[in-house]
Parts: sequence; structure tokens; C-alpha cells
Amino acid sequence: MLPKAYDPKLVEETLSKRWQKSGVFKAEIDANKKPFTIVIPPPNITGALHMGHGLNNTLQDMLIRYRRMNGQPAAWVPGVDHGGIATQNVVEKALAKDKKLTRHDLGREEFVNHVWRWYKECGNTIFTQFEKMGWALDQSDIRFTMDDKRAQAVYAAFKKLWEKKYIYRGKRLINWCVRCSTALSDIEVEHEQRSGALWYLQYKGQDGGEGITIATTRPETIFADAAVAVNPRDERYTNLIGAKVIIPLTNRAIPVIADEAVQKDFGTGALKITPAHDPVDYEVGSRHNLEQISVITDKGKMTNVPQKYMGLPASEARKQVAQDAREAGLLVKEEKYVNAVSTCYRCNSPIEPFLSEQWFVKMDGLAKPAVNAINEGKVNFHPQSWKQQELRWLENIQDWCISRQIWWGHRIPVWYCRKCSAKGLTFATDKQGKEQLTKVSFEDGAQPIVSFARPACPHCAGADTLQDPDVLDTWFSSALWPFSVFGWPQETPELKYYYPTSILVTGYEIIYLWVARMIMMGLEFMGEAPFKDVLLNGIVRDKTGKKMSKSLGNVIDPLDLIQKYGADAVRFSLITQAAPGKDIPYGEDAIVGARNFCNKIYNASRFIQMNMEGIEGRLTLPETAEELCDKWIISRYNKAVQAAREAIARYDMAAAADTLYHFLWGDFCDWYIELAKARFAGKDKEHVISILVNVLYGTLKALHPLMPFITEEIAQSFKKFTGETGEFLLQQAYPAFDVSRIDDEAEKQMQLLQGITAQIRAKRAQLNVPPSMKIKVILFVQEPEQQNIITQYESYITSLAKVNELVSGQTISKPAKCASAAFQGIAIYIPLEGLIDIEKEKARLKKEIAVRETGISNRSKMLNNESFIKNATEEKINLIRTELHEMQLDKEAFQNSLEELG
Repeated sequence: MLPKAYDPKLVEETLSKRWQKSGVFKAEIDANKKPFTIVIPPPNITGALHMGHGLNNTLQDMLIRYRRMNGQPAAWVPGVDHGGIATQNVVEKALAKDKKLTRHDLGREEFVNHVWRWYKECGNTIFTQFEKMGWALDQSDIRFTMDDKRAQAVYAAFKKLWEKKYIYRGKRLINWCVRCSTALSDIEVEHEQRSGALWYLQYKGQDGGEGITIATTRPETIFADAAVAVNPRDERYTNLIGAKVIIPLTNRAIPVIADEAVQKDFGTGALKITPAHDPVDYEVGSRHNLEQISVITDKGKMTNVPQKYMGLPASEARKQVAQDAREAGLLVKEEKYVNAVSTCYRCNSPIEPFLSEQWFVKMDGLAKPAVNAINEGKVNFHPQSWKQQELRWLENIQDWCISRQIWWGHRIPVWYCRKCSAKGLTFATDKQGKEQLTKVSFEDGAQPIVSFARPACPHCAGADTLQDPDVLDTWFSSALWPFSVFGWPQETPELKYYYPTSILVTGYEIIYLWVARMIMMGLEFMGEAPFKDVLLNGIVRDKTGKKMSKSLGNVIDPLDLIQKYGADAVRFSLITQAAPGKDIPYGEDAIVGARNFCNKIYNASRFIQMNMEGIEGRLTLPETAEELCDKWIISRYNKAVQAAREAIARYDMAAAADTLYHFLWGDFCDWYIELAKARFAGKDKEHVISILVNVLYGTLKALHPLMPFITEEIAQSFKKFTGETGEFLLQQAYPAFDVSRIDDEAEKQMQLLQGITAQIRAKRAQLNVPPSMKIKVILFVQEPEQQNIITQYESYITSLAKVNELVSGQTISKPAKCASAAFQGIAIYIPLEGLIDIEKEKARLKKEIAVRETGISNRSKMLNNESFIKNATEEKINLIRTELHEMQLDKEAFQNSLEELG
């Protein structure tokens, strides 16, 4: 017998340990079966469990459990990502807080060792947290993007791309994060609207004329200007093309050039061209062979500028230059301006376009096969709308900057001979007195040697070789994840069996950062796309639709929710809202309904057990059923299983959850169990119990991928009656549906009886009739078929609607004072004489109407108030509108009831 109350904390702790100890989550190679495989999007080792993990991994877990229960060798590969910039930032902050040290105080070697120690102590904490969610991950072999096998994969991929001349080193304008001191790829840069200023500066003509006025948000970069550009079709400036103008606060002259990139309607229509500090200007400068002058260092400080600005942070120099231009009479005007500022995706600091020599991957040759694979249906997106977005990005792809100027990560596997590459190498002494290679320049003669370990120089045979100081972009190793987890570049049995994987489940926000790159690398190195399907889930936001962040104070910690409500409630509350590709507005109130569902399942299960006294042995579902409600529940069960299977097959997990929820709560608990109660004392008790147990157990199995803990706990207490041999539900078969047991006629008849009962219940509630009071109901029925059903199953209505006298027929007339309703053409009358105090009820209804009228008036005034609409949040306005609508409906219902009372 189940305990009186369900204790999720106790059950979850016990089952988690049992599952892991038993090895039930381990995947086994079965050459006779096609596997179903998912590789987990590896969380950063910095990570604590957040709602995004909660959603994404629950969807994966649901698919893995479902496939395993359908007999497939289902493998869900666990792993973590070293996290590159993110991890280094976290560790550096911890060092500063705990020991008042920087990474430079430790030196590179000791800092990297420190991060390794930190990872071994803390890095796998997230998987302990994952256990709490009940995810079916075998934790005996957790992959890590920096472990030895993955390091071999990274080297093999780099070497192959180098040999194909896809990897190169070049001087390009890149995205530079001053805070993180590293380059970023284009898709690691985010954009947000920030308030600033637009300064209009006058560039005097070299000939003494007025010259030209330009508008800029960055006056501090005027010292790097190489030209002023205008649109060739802009008649205002035709006469100035080819002339020279003087940069404000300098004596340097630059040409006025014509270029189609200039927008005539921005600012003055004249654009200062600063090739070393703006991506658009870089392209214009390349077309016109303009000089590239850098005036901002990698530390964000001014350089190559007049002495008074040297060493100033760029933000301070901006204000100073604008002020000096104003005093020199060269600042025409200043306007407030809101523009899109590029920021680092990790630390949110402004990005500095920076001219730098970096490592790149040529992407054209990698992108074309990926485009073809997607167009040919070898990779399918769910929802399909993301297909075109992925294709557009691939078709317009830029070369990938893969070098990062940080210490934690895969070192670039390139070496240099100190002797042969001397002119291209820059050294510095660190705080420990050690000489460190800090900068490499191919332009100045550095000669690369690609090798996994320290090589001898192939030119002079010298052993004094030094490794490139940069590390690879985190996403480089992540792009190899679907095959590196199976041991590539070695041809392992796991790689042969499990690759390509079946589906990738991930958030849409990394469709370019990760998904596209995995497709490209899979095709390049394995000859096949790494997955057939891509299921994109949305972002879990707060209930107002805002992104959760610590700064906004709206972060919901799933571990707190698990502690309060249990893991199954958290899982179910997420799945029910998980429409593919749609963001989820999530508040704690969303979990209450899921918690109530858990309680409903548990209480119904315990109620059945309480009525199983004397029942022994295996109970099978009866092959035939005579009673209408028996045929109906078996039919509804088979339809629910069918619908759940079809929904999961199309990756609509929310629809599967909705189907099973409504079946178990509505059909099974609210209707069938209530009808079954009267039969527990009769001769067909074992027949009814057999149906209850088998339908419940089958539904528990259907729900298991969604809610593994409570379904396992309940199923264990019923298993002896089912004949199941698997120790856990995961080792048992997912329920099948039997179309021969689907009975549309039984469902049609039950729908009539349910509809009449529901209308009577609604009227009882509306009239405040005490739940225990039995009432008289009169039905005016015109259709003989309906009358036959009502006559035959009158007891269904009388027992479920608390009716002590039910009169039905075609010659019925409406009583004088009664409440009325209707269903499928049947008039339903409830005589009120002696049932309620009519005058008292009238007074109550009038009072309710008056309250609603006041509320309607107040909310209407608010919605007609321009000041309220202007200043209130959208959430508040929508709340008022909802309240107004509900009050209008309530008023109408109370008025109808009042009219019925005469």
C-alpha cells in the first residue's frame, strides 16, 4: 500500500541512487537493432542548473526514455564543456575574491593547473544537480571537451583543415573584447540599444574652403581616419569628390572618396572612414586601398594620437576630443542618439573593432555541403521556420576567427622555432620572471609547425620550439562533439554504431554558434550530417516575457522549485509549455498545476489500492466489456496512448503531455473512478479493479518519460498485479494502442451523459446548492436515441450529479420557477421550490451584479485613461483587460440566473 502522502524528496533521492547503482541508464551496442542516439549539449563546467537546462534536458530525457521503452538501444551521451572565456572569467573572479590574486600573479602554467584542479573539484557538480531532475544519464563515462580523447580530436581536425589550406593566419579587423582581452567571432557578439551622442564635426578644406561636415558616434577615432566618403549619387558632394580635407585637431589631410556603402540619409551623408576601427570602414578601405591606422590598443587605451590623449581610455578620449573640437569651433552640433552597440556575449562589455593578426578558418568550402544537406532533407529543423534562417546564415557566412587570447582552452597546435622564426616572435617576462611568447606575426617571418606535441624544427633540427600562445575558440571543440564523444579520430565500435546521431535538442539561440558548425564539421570529417533532426526549444523567460538575469532579480532556480514541489512537477510544468521554438513565459505559479497533477495521480492510485482488498494475482485487462463506462474508458485510454505516441513522433512533447494530463485527470479520475465506486461492493468488483489497474499502469508507463519519479514509485506498488518483469519502468514496454478497442459509439453515448451531468453540476454551483444535497432534475428530450441512452444509464447522471429524482421525456413542460440549461438539444430544468430560498438568492445575485458593475466601471475608466495606458506596463494593461472581460462574463451569468428566478 502506498503511504498516505507522497513525499517527493524522499522518493527522488531513493530512486536516483537505485537507478544509477543498477546501471539502467547504460546503453549497449546491439548490432541487430538501429540505435537512437542523442549527445547532450555539454553545459559549461561553470554552470549551475538553470531553467534552460531544465527544459532542454527534460525534452531529451523524454525522448530517450520513450525510445528505450520502445525497444531501441537508446544512448544519451553525457558531457561537459570547458567553457573557454566563461570558465576563465569565473575562476579569475574567484581568485580575486578568495586570494586577492590575478592570473598574472600565478603565471600561465600555474593558472591552467589551477583551473584543472577547480574543474576536478567543482566541474561535475552540475551532473549531481542533473540527477535531481531524474535525467537518464549514465554518469560512469562523462566526456569533457578538454580530456585526452577530445584533445586528440581537436588536433586531428585542426591538422586536416590546415592541410586542406582551410586554416590560415591573417591580419583582419576582428571583434575584440577589452574586458576579456580576446578576439571573438561575429556570432559571439551581441547587439543592444544604448543611449549616446552623435557629434557633427567639420573637416575644413585643404584649400581653405568650408570642406565637409560628418556625423560620428566615435570622435576619438578621428586620428585614424583615412578618408571621408560620400555616395557617388549624392549631388550635395559631387564637387568635393577627389578634394582633400583636414582632420579636426590635426594638420593631416585626407581625400574625399565616393563609395556606394555610404547612406545618403544618415547624418550629413558624409562618412569618415576609419579602416582599423570599424567593419564597414574596413571594407571601404580595402576597396580603395586606404591606410590602416590603429589608435586604440588591445587594452582599450589611446595610442598613435596627440600627447594629451595618449593612454586615455577610449570612452574618456571620446568626451575630451568632442570638447576640444567644440572649443576649436569644429563641433557643428551634438545630438542625443540611440544606436546598436556591439557587446561581448560573455561579459556584456562593448566590443572594440580591432586590427589584429589572428587564426581563421575559411568557411565557403565547409558551408556549401551543409547547405546542400539541409536543402536535400538530410537535416530537418523543428520547427521548419528555422531552416531558412540557418540557410541564410550559411549562404552568407564569413570566415571564422578561431583564436582566442586567453589561457584556458585547447592551445593552438602550432609551434615556432626560436631561431628560424625569431623576427616574428614577441616575448615578455611574466611576474614569475619567466620569458613567455606573447605575440606571433607571420608578416614578420614566423614559420608555423603544426604538431600535437613539441616538435624539432624541420628547418634547422633545433629543439627550441615554442607553442603558439593563443587557444582555440571554445566552439571549435564543441563543433566536433557528435563524433569526438565516440572516440574519433579512432574508428571505434561506438563511432561506427552510434554515428550519425538521431536528433539534436538545443536552444535556438545557438543555431549558428553550434548547430551549423556541427553540421559542417560532421560532413567534413565523417561524410555524413551528425544528426537527422534538430529540435529547437525556446528560451525560458520570466512570466512577463523578460529574459531571466541576476541583474533584473527575476531568476528562478529550478533546484529551489524541486525542493518545494518535486522534480516531476518542475519537469511537467516545463513540458506542457514546450511548443517547439517558442519561448516560455514561466512563473512559479505555472508549477502549482503540475504539483496538483502529481497529487491527483498519487491519490487516485492510493484510492484504488484501498479498494483492492481480497484481490490477488495477476490482473489482465478484460478482452470484452459490457458496461458502457468500461468500453468508454478503454476506448479513451487507447486513443490517449495513440495521440501521445503520435505527438512524441513529431516532437510535440507539449501535446503528448496535454493528452495524458486530460485523460488521467478528466476521463480516468473525474469520471471513471467516480462511476466505478458503486461497483466495488458488487459481483463485478474484480472486473472493475482489473480495468482500473491496467489502465492506470499503462498510463503510468505512458507518463514515465515525462514524470519518472512518481510513476516509478506508484508502478512499483502495482507491478505484482501486472505480470511485468522489468525491475524499472524504463525496462518495460511503452504502452501500445489497440484500435479494435476504440469504440466511437460508446464515446458518443458517454459524451451525452457527461454533458448533461456537467450542466447540472454547473447550475448547482451557480445556485450555491450544498454539495451533499440531492436535487430533482427534469429533462426535455426530443430524440428517441438520446432518450434510450438516458433511460439505460440514468444511474450515471443521478450518482455523479447528486440527483435523487430524474424525469425525462418528450412531453415535459418547463416548471414555473426553475433554473435551466441545455446540452445537445436537451433542455435541463432544475425546480427551485424548496431547493433554495428564492428571495435570498435574488438578493445575493443582485449584490454580485452590483459588485461586477462597479468593477467593470473602474476598469473601463482605467483603460480609457490615456495616462494609464501610457505609463502602465503591458503586463498590467493585459491584466486589467482580462479582469474586465471576466467581470462582464460573470455579470451576464448572474443576470441570467436572476431572470430564471422570476
